[in-house]
Amino acid sequence: MNKIRVLCVTDYYLPGNKAGGPIRTIANMSDILAGEVEFGIVTRDRDLGDDAPFHGIRVNEWQEVGSAQVFYASPESFGASAVERTFDNHDMLYLNSFFSYRGSICPNFKFRNRVKILIAPRGEFSQGALALKSLKKRAFLKLAKLTGLYRDVHWHASSAMEAEDIARIFPGAKEKTHLAIDPVIVGEAVPVPSLPEISAELKIVFISRISPMKNLDGLIDLLTEIDEPVLLTIFGPIEDNEYWHLCQRKIANLPNNVQTIYSGTLRPDDVSLKFAEHDLFAFPTHGENFGHVIFESLRAGTPVLLSDQTPWVADATGAVTVAPLNSPDIWRAEIRKAAHRTSKESQNIRMSSLAYARSHAENDETRFDNLRMFLSIAERLDT
Repeated sequence: MNKIRVLCVTDYYLPGNKAGGPIRTIANMSDILAGEVEFGIVTRDRDLGDDAPFHGIRVNEWQEVGSAQVFYASPESFGASAVERTFDNHDMLYLNSFFSYRGSICPNFKFRNRVKILIAPRGEFSQGALALKSLKKRAFLKLAKLTGLYRDVHWHASSAMEAEDIARIFPGAKEKTHLAIDPVIVGEAVPVPSLPEISAELKIVFISRISPMKNLDGLIDLLTEIDEPVLLTIFGPIEDNEYWHLCQRKIANLPNNVQTIYSGTLRPDDVSLKFAEHDLFAFPTHGENFGHVIFESLRAGTPVLLSDQTPWVADATGAVTVAPLNSPDIWRAEIRKAAHRTSKESQNIRMSSLAYARSHAENDETRFDNLRMFLSIAERLDT
């Protein structure tokens, strides 16, 4: 069987990293499906928020990056223009956003009657995401429904939660919604540091974009009533300056036992290493369709305390703890529990986190579900 040819459009791609999980998702997908699916990726020639293109790339030309061919489009050509230029005998168009004007809305409008289209909303339909700039989003959704702009598209849901979100927005989309969890790759083992018998403070890390969706300010609020010594280290690009100023004002009011450091943006290769240096990843996000950063923490042996707005489930070993987003007392109890772990308990939970990550990555069902999605849309699935 000839490979399925997929033209994938995404606002940002490797070597970029500031846009978070979708970059890693598409890279992993192209790697694990390389034998059956050929990905051509159309993306911007620069990272999120950057004014200059990536060093060493050829702009507006195809080039090999990992298992995929990538077309880094200049700012004026990214979008429908670049898709028009690159779409050549592909089986489908795969759009990795719903609300991106140039990365999704324009290509869908121009090609909807010409090719099969698969759209991955990437968490944009969650209640938390829709609450941001809600008037503009809801106005566009109303227009889209009235005009039938998305009547014939296929949908990629990365979790059962996201499938429900899609069905809530587009009730008629259920039969064309494909559930396929984002693939992950364990990669090389991350060195796990040895811990002292008694730690002077609980080392909490927050690694994510600095934006309201990720809820850093909510984590800071939680720490205002923690009496135990805590060091909170924050990594991530500042996507929203006004929001970051709000977080800084809240940081200034933290008690003396809670110290906070902002350490800028990490290179992708350093993310797991930084997780390994901390005791806990606290992530009260308002919504994740998957959450690659959660997997990065686990593969480094760092347990995760999560909101109930992700598809990840709690683990009895404590590798993953899920707390209701609207229950601050539960969050504080879990943080206090982490602060009082003995060295042996900490080492055991690190081993459990590593085992959780490996089990998740080695699940062949994830690969089969992703392949089945593309086979089905390309009408090559045996029935």
